[in-house]
Amino acid sequence: MGLQEKKREFILSYLATQPHQINLKTVQKLIDFGKNNNYTPPEILEELSQMDADHEKILTATFELDFIYGTKLFNHDATQWLSPQGGTYLKKLQRQESANRQRELDLDRPAKADDIYDQYLRQMLGYRGKMANKTDQLTLQEFAIDLRHLLIASKKIEAGALSKFQPFLERNYTSLAQPLTPVLAELAKRFMVNRDYEA
Repeated sequence: MGLQEKKREFILSYLATQPHQINLKTVQKLIDFGKNNNYTPPEILEELSQMDADHEKILTATFELDFIYGTKLFNHDATQWLSPQGGTYLKKLQRQESANRQRELDLDRPAKADDIYDQYLRQMLGYRGKMANKTDQLTLQEFAIDLRHLLIASKKIEAGALSKFQPFLERNYTSLAQPLTPVLAELAKRFMVNRDYEA
């Protein structure tokens, strides 16, 4: 999302919360809020003018800017600031802003084992339909749950933690090997190498 789109998202989000207030007093409040976000009055007014009913038709009102004598506003008896087109445009901007924030959070957040290995477990569960019988389908589900618990647990993995699944794995290892191998490798590494577990 570019700087202009962020500015527009700020302006339109505020105006959308001001129905029946199509007047210059609302514009002044918007300008005051804009100063807190480092937007100057001319910047706000220029954007309002570009988005008005005579130009991009995002707003229902029309602006006539004169930085010497003041700004005139023609509201054409509108009851809300945003036109239907403006409402759609604002939703698009908000989706982009939300996606930007999520990307920033994802970059800031350290990767966790359950984030990294969930995709392998989901892929493994995708083999349920290929299992020989209903018992193996249910066992696969239970196996995936136990694996996930081991991946997110902070306590030391005990020897034989998955021994109850030995017959199941002997029957199905070939079909499950691709998604299962990285998960088992991670658990083996923790069991044999890592020491950062609770005693």
